[in-house]
Amino acid sequence: MRRTVRLLSWGLALLLVCAGFAEAKPRLAVREFENKAGGSVPASAITEMMTTELYEAGLFTLVEREKLNYVADEIRLSQSGLMDESTAPQLGKIKGARYSMTGAVTEYHYKAAGGAVPIPGIGGAGGVSNTAYVTLDIRVIDNQTGEVVYAAAERGASNQTIGGLVTRYGGFGAGKVNGILAAATRKAVVKHVEGMRGLSLD
Repeated sequence: MRRTVRLLSWGLALLLVCAGFAEAKPRLAVREFENKAGGSVPASAITEMMTTELYEAGLFTLVEREKLNYVADEIRLSQSGLMDESTAPQLGKIKGARYSMTGAVTEYHYKAAGGAVPIPGIGGAGGVSNTAYVTLDIRVIDNQTGEVVYAAAERGASNQTIGGLVTRYGGFGAGKVNGILAAATRKAVVKHVEGMRGLSLD
């Protein structure tokens, strides 16, 4: 019996220690990234990709600052008397973030290169190589002091080569440019997350 109680005590102590470590993670708000590359850039989707990678890395406790309009609507609904007060969100209970992340997409494009080699009687054999480049400029700012604690520009690149036959009726072979742009974006995001692992934050 004593051994069981002792094991339960140790287990509870371990849980409390782990909870303390989890709470010790710095709180970070990720602001929506800006498009500074020009053209059509899915800045919102890139912000979501960064948020997901940060969450999976476990470096921060993330605060959904950009979703506060939804939270405000829930609070207004709770104050209308239509919601169970025991489950309703409370004013002043939303935890603030010690740090904010701002970002800009400064490069978002791809280059295509290729050609065809003539084959008598058929037409030719051809290949196209698409290479995507994405650069993200990221800053992490201490909201209490205004100090920039992380600033870096990371570039991701991804390549796809497509081959096929070229005849008088056209070429055979296909590829998805959006796919390689997404792959290049993820590489840039991962580089940033890895770069933040060495940060010493409160």
